[in-house]
Amino acid sequence: MSQYSFFVWNKRNRIRYPRTLDLPDVTTARKAALKIANIFVDVVPHWRDLSFQQRNTFVVEIVDETGQTVLTVPFREARQPAS
Repeated sequence: MSQYSFFVWNKRNRIRYPRTLDLPDVTTARKAALKIANIFVDVVPHWRDLSFQQRNTFVVEIVDETGQTVLTVPFREARQPAS
């Protein structure tokens, strides 16, 4: 298993997900990143008040145990909240 760290960022701010996850591969890490994006959208106040352009800047960056970014997952690939 590899260790992956996750960061939510929007080109201005970068927030580290509090846990590093042991996952078998990058595909599984991508699925975890989509879950993180969905949770973020659900819990952040006023998410729906952001413009499409503002929401489109958010991504989850996946970093391996060597500190290398292995994948960047746009929030737009996660489900979108109901309007």
